[in-house]
Amino acid sequence: MKRIVIGAMAVMMTVPCFAAGENVLTSKPYVDDAVSTRQDKIPAANPSNTNLGETVMTYTPNGNGEIGERELFTGGAYDAATDGDKLITASALKSAFTLPETQTTKLVCANPGTCDLWTITEQTAYGRIDLMSIMGMSEATDNASSNPNGMVSGNPSTYGVTQDGTWVVDYGNGKRIRGKSQCSTRGVANIWYDNNYTFESDHFTTTLPDASGDYCYCQLDGYTTNGDNWGNMTALSAPWVFDYDLSDIGDCEFICANVCAQGLSADGGAFRAAVFNSVQ
Repeated sequence: MKRIVIGAMAVMMTVPCFAAGENVLTSKPYVDDAVSTRQDKIPAANPSNTNLGETVMTYTPNGNGEIGERELFTGGAYDAATDGDKLITASALKSAFTLPETQTTKLVCANPGTCDLWTITEQTAYGRIDLMSIMGMSEATDNASSNPNGMVSGNPSTYGVTQDGTWVVDYGNGKRIRGKSQCSTRGVANIWYDNNYTFESDHFTTTLPDASGDYCYCQLDGYTTNGDNWGNMTALSAPWVFDYDLSDIGDCEFICANVCAQGLSADGGAFRAAVFNSVQ
């Protein structure tokens, strides 16, 4: 009887027992296979250990959780050879560019918790220029243009329109836009005024192949809300927008600038909306 008890004790001492939820003994191959599916710990900075200082972590084309990094451009002299692939910080961007400003208003709760009383507060918005909101869509009060052949419309000298192929539209209360016109052989697939006033992608282009042709294009390049003349307006970046097929090279050169000014002077309209929304 004594011998049987000792044998049972030996078995109990050599066989480990685990309760549910506790660790379980595994083999080395099992552990190696399981660990290989896990991602390495990501360091706080410099995931590629390149000593670049603070960087932005990025995904890589290799996939499988592999990460990369991008340096930051924080300002100073720009070197295309070393800075071309960096991400720019907000402070560096602000110092390099003057963001367009638009004076707007907002509603502010005057009695927090109930908010049945509101005050109107002025604010400055930064970013893309919304000319449709700034200029409105009402008919212009005046316009002026100068064509390459010397033909003028309105009073160009009033607005400082001295260069051929340029124009200004005055919406009143100091609100004005300026721009250029150009004739070209570049046509479009569907003319907007023959296609339910619909503008398509080929109605917009950053460049024109030539400066002579039947097709009249218009381009915004400035605006003001302070009654400024040509040279003092805030510059805009916008593409050429197709306006009209004038069917004759001579006719296009004779009136294209005037066509642009008149089209942007009209009350509302698809062309005016297309030009205003083309601002980049």
